[in-house]
Amino acid sequence: MFKVLVVIFALTGFVNLTDLSFYEILGITKQSSTQEIRQAYKKLAIKFHPDKNQDESDQEKFLKITEAYETLKDPEKRRKYDTFGIHQSYTRQYDYHSQKEYNKLFYNGLYHEDPFVDTITGQGFYSYLSEGLHFINFYSPFCPPCQALSDNWKKLAEKYKGIVKVGAVNCKYHNSFCYNSMRIGSYPSLLLYPNGKTGNYVYYRGAHSLPALEDFVLSYIESKVHVPTLSYLRDVNQPMAYVLGSNRIDMDALTRIAYHLKGLVTLAIIEDDNLRSQLANDDATTVVFKYRKTIKKLVTEEEKEILSEIVEALPEIESIDPEKFKDIRNELRNGYKNSWVLYFSKNEDRLLLHQMRIKFPILHFGEIDCEKWLQLCLSLQVEETPAWALLKPGGGYQKAPAAGDIKTFLKIAPLATRLHSLEPNALHKLSEDAGLWVVLVAPYKSLWHHIAEAFTSASLHFLNSDVISFAIVACTEKTSQYCREVTLNVPVIFVQDGDQREIYDGRADEKLIVNFVQLIKESSDLELSEQQALEILDPSREHAWLVAYLPPGHSALRHEWRIIADKLRPLKFVRVGVLQCAAGASGFCGNVRAATARLYPIASGQHYTVSLQHLSEAPYILEWALDRLDDSVLKLDWHSFSKRVIAEELQPSSGKKPWLVYFHSPRCYRCYEMYADFAIAGILLNNAVNLGKVNCLNERGVCQHEHITSYPSLRLYLNRNRQQRFSSVISIQVQDYNSLLKHIKAHLTQEAYMA
Repeated sequence: MFKVLVVIFALTGFVNLTDLSFYEILGITKQSSTQEIRQAYKKLAIKFHPDKNQDESDQEKFLKITEAYETLKDPEKRRKYDTFGIHQSYTRQYDYHSQKEYNKLFYNGLYHEDPFVDTITGQGFYSYLSEGLHFINFYSPFCPPCQALSDNWKKLAEKYKGIVKVGAVNCKYHNSFCYNSMRIGSYPSLLLYPNGKTGNYVYYRGAHSLPALEDFVLSYIESKVHVPTLSYLRDVNQPMAYVLGSNRIDMDALTRIAYHLKGLVTLAIIEDDNLRSQLANDDATTVVFKYRKTIKKLVTEEEKEILSEIVEALPEIESIDPEKFKDIRNELRNGYKNSWVLYFSKNEDRLLLHQMRIKFPILHFGEIDCEKWLQLCLSLQVEETPAWALLKPGGGYQKAPAAGDIKTFLKIAPLATRLHSLEPNALHKLSEDAGLWVVLVAPYKSLWHHIAEAFTSASLHFLNSDVISFAIVACTEKTSQYCREVTLNVPVIFVQDGDQREIYDGRADEKLIVNFVQLIKESSDLELSEQQALEILDPSREHAWLVAYLPPGHSALRHEWRIIADKLRPLKFVRVGVLQCAAGASGFCGNVRAATARLYPIASGQHYTVSLQHLSEAPYILEWALDRLDDSVLKLDWHSFSKRVIAEELQPSSGKKPWLVYFHSPRCYRCYEMYADFAIAGILLNNAVNLGKVNCLNERGVCQHEHITSYPSLRLYLNRNRQQRFSSVISIQVQDYNSLLKHIKAHLTQEAYMA
């Protein structure tokens, strides 16, 4: 009890954290083991992590919690702390001028707002990986070798921009991701992904000097491009850039230029004096660009200038003015099927624009000059350039995230015809629409490209729906007040169904978003009125009812209840409902003061009640409810398991029913998630088998005897028959209830045939 009180006082702000010891901050004692310290930190870190809490006081608490954990988890640091106190803690081993400076480095890392190095979060890491080369630096901002590498890492990123995506993960801030997901054991760890999302990574173990890093990267680039030496001049119908002599320009620079121009222009070296004189009869010319009637002579040896001048010589992209924009949109509204890619510029480099035009030949490309057509750009929510957007079949408009990968955007977005970009002020009007809206809101200056890909892909699952629309609202500095009404600093997804707004609280995952939307769409009958709730109390009810009574402020539980309703749908004798009480309500709702769940059995005057403060997640509620809906699942210990399940070996009897046994651990969340499928399958088998479950934490002897090596595990124990001298035990993969029924029935049918 004392421990709990300490945590409450420390984390609710009644006590200044600087006045508490590290043990008190974590809610543990000096006798706590390293495992207990780790568990205490994990619980608090989940609650106060800055990704979930934008309040500055909560961020400060997270820092203190992390400081306490970093000190106490290390035996040597813990010994020094116990001896000397906080002044020997780990934050003091770095010579920073202030705690504020330390905090800034902890949060921002070494590459904050660097224009060339991408700062990657643990949450957005896998969506960051796309096609092509990626070089990722996993580091700690307090690691001296990491700090020594930072300048060279920035130079590498600048030099290879557009060729290699150079990123960095602050493992001090994203400790769990680096350690648990990526298995990073030392800093810095440099991982090259030669093929982006596909294939494995390569661990760089060389020197941290810029030449060494370049040699490593170039070895992969050279395998993708080749600059040949030609003894003839090629046809002018293909864009060609002839380099007049291999000694004029550095070969590494030529390799980089060739990579940038891959698919656009063929780069080749001309050594023959006669051919060189045909192209240029002066010594100043270094490169000659030829395409049809265009001939351009370059007199520079600078890599960037050569690349820029060649790109300028390429055929122009069509310019879009306001009238042309209207014409394009009308064509798309009238049935034209090919999307238009809009590039918003103010004389920016057009290399990427030309690269995308070659990569996506089915799409049309147009450029809007935002210096010339400022009002058009502002009307399309473009305040900064360069920017990208799409006009889709049907006339829908979608703006690309500023920090996202444009190739990924152009792959998916043209297909997402039910997804549009909305003006921020449209957030007020969504409740007036008769349909259902799924909206991604991105506050000003927030990073949302890692969510946009999953969100756009999710919209593809609802292309045939006439009632579901997807939208992205990206706020600018001038419109940020609209987004702040929904979220402060982090992107958020919500579903608007009339006056009801449901916030999505899961990961940026396509399947999870789709599931969230489908559950809302399919659970329109979940809501109960007070009158319906009163009718359920009638003992003569024809169905079993599982009801959540929610006072004001507990709307987040409604989604858990949707999951429960969807899971219990196969049981036709069960109904699920939610009574959401409004503030200041009287009558029945006037007595609902805490979130509770009640189970009302069929034709019974009794009911079961549980507090939803203790069981707040669907898997736990489902286990509680199913154990009371049907009592056929027997809890087995060593005695009952031996007597009932494996006694067939000693006392064979063909009249006994087979046993279906679920082996689980209370520490295994997956066990809770899959238990409902096991229990539902058992009910639908209609007493064809005996059902049992074994808690392997309490009954280790049973699980060791049965060679259970993972949780959950499911075993079917079949009886002897005339074909077999021994009973057989079949391991069944724990899946959804339909798959379980299919596998189990197949074995039962076979057993009946052989009996």
